[in-house]
Amino acid sequence: MKNIKYRPSIYHKIILSISLLILLLIGLLAVNHINNISKSTKSLIHSYEVNLELERLFSNIRASENNMRGYLLSGNSFYLRLYRGNIEKVNTSYLLLKDLTKDNPIQQQNLDSLNKIIELWQRYIISYSNFNKNFDIKTNSTFQKNFHESTSLLIDIRNKVNEMAILEKSYLKQRNLLYNSQIYRTPILTVSVLLATLLVLIFAYYQNTKDLDTLQNSNTKLNKYYLLNYQAEILSEFGTWEGNLNDENIILSDNLYRILGVEPRSFEANKSNFMKFVHFEDVEIVNNFLKKILAGLELPPTYHRIIRPDGDIRIFRSVGKLFVDNLGNKSVLGVTGDVTVEQSNIELLKSNYHDLVKVNNQLKIFDESSKQAEILGKYGSWILNFDTLKFIYSDNTYRLLGCEPQSFEPSLKNLIEFVHPDDKLMVNKAFKKALCTMEIPAISYRIIKKNGKIRKFKTNAKSILDIKGIQNMIGTTQDITEDYSKSMQLKLRNKELEKHINELNEFNQVASHDLQEPLRKIQTFISRINNKDKEMMSEMGREYLTRMEKASNRMRVLINDLLQYSRANRAEKSLVKIDLNEVLSNSLVELSQNIEDTKAVITYSDLPIIDGIDFQMQQLFTNLLSNSLKYSKANSAPIIHISYREIFTRTESILKDKSTKKYYKINFVDNGIGFEQENAEKIFLLFNRLRDKTEFQGTGVGLAICKKIVENHNGCIFAKSEPNEGATFTIFMPMPIS
Repeated sequence: MKNIKYRPSIYHKIILSISLLILLLIGLLAVNHINNISKSTKSLIHSYEVNLELERLFSNIRASENNMRGYLLSGNSFYLRLYRGNIEKVNTSYLLLKDLTKDNPIQQQNLDSLNKIIELWQRYIISYSNFNKNFDIKTNSTFQKNFHESTSLLIDIRNKVNEMAILEKSYLKQRNLLYNSQIYRTPILTVSVLLATLLVLIFAYYQNTKDLDTLQNSNTKLNKYYLLNYQAEILSEFGTWEGNLNDENIILSDNLYRILGVEPRSFEANKSNFMKFVHFEDVEIVNNFLKKILAGLELPPTYHRIIRPDGDIRIFRSVGKLFVDNLGNKSVLGVTGDVTVEQSNIELLKSNYHDLVKVNNQLKIFDESSKQAEILGKYGSWILNFDTLKFIYSDNTYRLLGCEPQSFEPSLKNLIEFVHPDDKLMVNKAFKKALCTMEIPAISYRIIKKNGKIRKFKTNAKSILDIKGIQNMIGTTQDITEDYSKSMQLKLRNKELEKHINELNEFNQVASHDLQEPLRKIQTFISRINNKDKEMMSEMGREYLTRMEKASNRMRVLINDLLQYSRANRAEKSLVKIDLNEVLSNSLVELSQNIEDTKAVITYSDLPIIDGIDFQMQQLFTNLLSNSLKYSKANSAPIIHISYREIFTRTESILKDKSTKKYYKINFVDNGIGFEQENAEKIFLLFNRLRDKTEFQGTGVGLAICKKIVENHNGCIFAKSEPNEGATFTIFMPMPIS
């Protein structure tokens, strides 16, 4: 159906033009107001930034002075590095303030004055570093004078900063008043815009509605009939067509295009184009059908095939009639429907019988297979009909009870007779509850078979609705006697394991307290002998005393290492976010004396954040660094480099994992004495030592602790080395899940 076009009047065009002009003016006002608010907001933020940077400048100045004082008090050059870093921050703050106040001559002038004071203050402060580290602060007059001057200058700096801050606060107050004024006007402007827009829209809508009501009412009925016919065509899979006797042109409904397998209006509607879809064997049938209609004959429905563009062959049924209008014009009106499914259903009904026979045979095979499966699996199945409350038992359900199949009427009463007296109440409650909830959760109980043997059964069930709409419960009962016995044995073994664990904990208690107490006394007495009686002892006696002292020290180290290893074994699995950069920094502080003594050079890249156990990761890094420092070459300073990268497990053959899991690969590389690669796994064993204890101190526990810690984090650790070529320890840690 062609839609009726409606042309708007000049009156409507004028209203539309005026409305658009008003909206444009209102929009310009709103944009201008928003720009003003934006400028005010930026001014406020600018004032806050200046005040914040002034405070930061003074804070960095105070920090640098404190660092210099720390240097004077301790003589540690570390404070000088901190001082220089804070001076750089002071310069950075000054440059930033210079940029922030470039549009303010007054503040620029104040900033220049402040800079002169800061430069003078810096001269006094830096002069402190030139004093001898051993000079007396209290008696050195030059230092006292400089210190007094720098303190006065610091007060001047604070006053100048306060002066600039007060000026900025005055700017902030003025800008805040302007901002509040603009914000106050915003709701008024917004409401005005909305009201004006609403009035224009209401007026335009009223005029349009008034003019369109008549036209809309005229088309409503016609649209209803058209939509009903349109939906009927889609629902019934048919289409209508109209042929003109004067030419070959025809009119096809949208759904007729669809059942031909194309989009509506996708080709020119004429007889020649339509005949292209007709199956070549049925072209004559369609031509004869049209000729007979033109002759005015009444015809029964005609069947013919068409071939869709996708190659699908469909069966069509067509009817038609010659139509003559009041003016005598003749045309052909017809209806064509897709009856492929209907014809297929007829063929389907013919084959259903054969299919049912085939399915029945398959069900018999499946039923027999299920029976054999029940025998092998030592279980039986049963069905309870909720309407009749009658049971149906499988044959093996009877066998589980020690009876022949179908040897008694299946019912709850007969089942209870087989249940162990101590379990009858539980089974009764379960089945009574099932009548309400329509399911039985897994329950375990004992039965006494017909031959008197006691077996352990497990039953569970759930309800289903069969094809007849009847509620049933389908359940399975399994003989779990052997599994139950194995479970009890497992519980006994678990108890034994708990006993061994408790004994191990008691051993740890002894190692940490009872063993260390006499060891402390031995070391105390050795110390007293060393202090008082060593000179009176013979040379052999002093040698024996030295050996006793070394042995007791090794004993203490061994006990501590064993406690650490035990602690790694019993660690909780509560993981938290850990920054490995902080872990490494703490380890470097802990080993700082050793690093300084060996003149070690340790380099590292930025490390990742992992999910881990904090104290264990700290111990892992400390042990690996300590190991590299211990086994360094005699005449070379240790060089250690730590790095990491992200990898997929499938790219690392050593992991033997072809999945797409992501890991952090962390490398500890040193230039130490190394070891034979054949010992790469042995070094992680408890108490394993590749070197003689007189050559290198240690207990052979450190790397074993490292391996246990990595395994606690679901990771892996490997070692690669050659003698005198250094060693590489590689750790693979799982990446946190985002």
